[in-house]
Amino acid sequence: MKKILIVLLCLVLVIGIGLIRYLDYQNNAIVVCIDAGHGGYDTGAIAADGTYEKALTLAYAKQIGKYIEASDENIRVVYTRTSDTVSWPSNVSKDLKARVKIAKEQEADYYISIHFNSADASAYGYTAYVKSSDKASKAIYKTMAENLSQSGWEYDRGIETTTNYPLYVVDQLSIPSMLIEVGFITNENELEDLEQATYRKTICKDIANAYISYIQKQSDD
Repeated sequence: MKKILIVLLCLVLVIGIGLIRYLDYQNNAIVVCIDAGHGGYDTGAIAADGTYEKALTLAYAKQIGKYIEASDENIRVVYTRTSDTVSWPSNVSKDLKARVKIAKEQEADYYISIHFNSADASAYGYTAYVKSSDKASKAIYKTMAENLSQSGWEYDRGIETTTNYPLYVVDQLSIPSMLIEVGFITNENELEDLEQATYRKTICKDIANAYISYIQKQSDD
């Protein structure tokens, strides 16, 4: 009987320590909210081969999050969606408000929305949109572009501010917020690369590392 009690006490102790560590993690971790653009009723742009933007944004968002969490235990990743089933109505205004609400409810410290561009078939490259006053996101993008350039993902179309291109999910958040257009799915060659697992891993890792390095630098300062 005593042995059983000792075992039970040990289990309670282990569970208690684990719970304390989990709560400490929840309360003290830096939170990065990753938004997979579009989803559910909203396909986003559609490539010539029938690829939906919403499918690519989800794949990239989840892989970026995976790399971030695997690289730093002090960073917690939350998502606006993790499947094609969305938690908001089929309404653009309510859709955008829901994404912002999720970031706020999760007390996110950083927000990044993943998208893919569309234009004429010759357009290619990546770009991002941030608030003009958002120095953190600008610095993160600079590192991101350097990472992508070193990996051979071309080309950098530069960073734009929402002063000229208002974006609800960026402008309605007070935290560092970025919407990135990773590439053009209307460019046949670029789409082929974007869909390749090797390229996706490289791009996602480069984006993740830009956030990781910035967050770690802030923690060290």
